[in-house]
Amino acid sequence: MRTRIVSVLDRVGFGSPPESITPTDPSALRIAASAVVSLTGLVLLVPNLFPVLDGGGAFSIALGLLGALVSVGLVAVGGLLYYSGFSDRNAVRIAVWNLLGVVVLGSVMLAHAYAQNRLSGGIAPSMFTVGNLLAVGAAAHVIIGVYDARRVRAEQLARERRRTAVLNRVLRHNLRNEAQVLAGHADIVAAVPDEERIRQSAAVLKRSAETVGSLAEGAKTISRERDRGPEEYESTDSAAVLEAAVEHARDRFPEVSFEFDAPDDLDATVRASDGLRTALDELLENAAEHGASPVEASVRVLPDTVELSIVDHGEGIPDHERDVVSGEADITQLTHGSGLGLWVAKTVAGTHRGALSFSESDDTTTVTLSVPRA
Repeated sequence: MRTRIVSVLDRVGFGSPPESITPTDPSALRIAASAVVSLTGLVLLVPNLFPVLDGGGAFSIALGLLGALVSVGLVAVGGLLYYSGFSDRNAVRIAVWNLLGVVVLGSVMLAHAYAQNRLSGGIAPSMFTVGNLLAVGAAAHVIIGVYDARRVRAEQLARERRRTAVLNRVLRHNLRNEAQVLAGHADIVAAVPDEERIRQSAAVLKRSAETVGSLAEGAKTISRERDRGPEEYESTDSAAVLEAAVEHARDRFPEVSFEFDAPDDLDATVRASDGLRTALDELLENAAEHGASPVEASVRVLPDTVELSIVDHGEGIPDHERDVVSGEADITQLTHGSGLGLWVAKTVAGTHRGALSFSESDDTTTVTLSVPRA
């Protein structure tokens, strides 16, 4: 019996969590969504018990018991929703569907009751009729909400799979190229007695090994950013984060001039993880390597978002790398890019519900990381 119950719960979305979320630190939204569903069941339980308590006919008692059973089920569903694998946003989606069923069907039933003058015959019969139908309608809409939430999650998973496939191709192309470089110069070191050639190849081997290490670190960062929980995001002064990243870039690239521009009293607070700093470090490194001095970093606060922009002068980001990251071009042997820096920045923008954009004018290239304001 227990196995069958677990199987049924799993089919409707309350068994094996589709999103692998355990509410160790539940948000107010999740608690509210669960409470709404449970309270709906408690409120609708009262009118469904009228015929049972009044000792009505057998058919009325049967209907009342059915409605009471559905109402108790809604109370239980509220608890299951709290412990389910649905994200907070999808839990709210289910609660909204539940309320939609109550409001729409309740309005229709009350309108019919009023139009047919049923309320004049006593409140209890009308309340039983409305409560009975509302319980069934609410339960039906909860099921609709569950499947709607699962559909949304399936779409999210499909997008994540596509992004993962793209990154796998980028890694595969880059690692294959670096492996060929390492193998080729290893052959030179082994076959050529010329000390100068050996030193040159050793330098290339070192650079290539650093590139492989950078690719591995980038892949790790992307994976970690996608796995972050809500508790890892907190109120952050994004202007201060960008300023700290600029100071770090000055230490790393002393030959490049970096400028930072942001008013002292600027409120650039966002909800962010430490991945925001990592993304800005990558963008500043990219500007230092591809552009020319000065590299300008600035902050712009809009009503809903904070824009963190980095401008470099010179050739800027190669068109094929930018097009691949922005999705305007497919990955090929010639357009896979040279690293994962831009991919890290794009992933961080996505996980922060922001965006990464590019623009060019004359001899400047601007990369902007936009994050919603807190």
